Amino acid sequence: MKIAVFMGGISSEREVSLNSGKAILESLLKQGYDAYGVDVNENNLISAFTDNEYDFAYLAFHGGFGEDGRVQGLLDMLGKAYTGSGATASGVAMDKVLTKKLVAAAGIKTPKSFENVKAIDSYPVVIKPALEGSSVGIYFCNNEDEAKKAVEALGDKKIVIEEMISGDELTVGVINGEGLGVLRIIPKNEFYDYESKYALGGSVHEYPAKIDKKAYDEALKNAVKVHEVLGLKGISRSDFLLKDNELYFLEVNTLPGMTKTSLIPDLATLKGYSYDDVVKIMVDTFKK
Repeated sequence: MKIAVFMGGISSEREVSLNSGKAILESLLKQGYDAYGVDVNENNLISAFTDNEYDFAYLAFHGGFGEDGRVQGLLDMLGKAYTGSGATASGVAMDKVLTKKLVAAAGIKTPKSFENVKAIDSYPVVIKPALEGSSVGIYFCNNEDEAKKAVEALGDKKIVIEEMISGDELTVGVINGEGLGVLRIIPKNEFYDYESKYALGGSVHEYPAKIDKKAYDEALKNAVKVHEVLGLKGISRSDFLLKDNELYFLEVNTLPGMTKTSLIPDLATLKGYSYDDVVKIMVDTFKK
């Protein structure tokens, strides 16, 4: 079986994707798989998938065109097996607005949302793109003037406006419906921004999270529920905020980072899985 690790892409998270893809490829080769990497960019968005020879696609994309269902749909049409969630589930999970509605309907608490700036009844708020990740394009607004400027800066992008909750940043990993554990992120910067996520030493990962057991168990249960409600497969990672022992769901990642500083490899150790084990599980789960 020949495995192609597709990485890069054209989203704002391209560099992170390349780092994830390189680490995954290194693991596959170390484990004896017949694997090679494919750097997808603006010049080969379609041909990368149609002109290369492979039996199985290991997807290492993050963000738009890769994590949003479009690549998955193409691979479905090509009859290729691939890692991660299917096209529809990926598309829905990528949209923070749709995801929040489905998750809230399942009884999981989320931060209060506002349709537009005029509807905001209290500050501060967070304004961010609905279809991007990795803390790209996030604005923390303390008044209406700042909120209007944030919306203007985001242009035509679909956006999320929600109350800003100051609390513990938690993330929960799930593999094939199994909750891995809860990790608390302690960023070196004031907020868990792009640098905190991907720079070495940008944040401290506390796992298992040293929080109240009830909150820990609830976060684990809710992450598994999100995985099930959205019809996800393989790995997902749900992010939460914990304030005064109240848990708030923020978003879910269907192709979480697999770099050396990523969260899933850390969470996997709570179940005794090594980085290589996670990579192997993904291949064994999806290969035809």
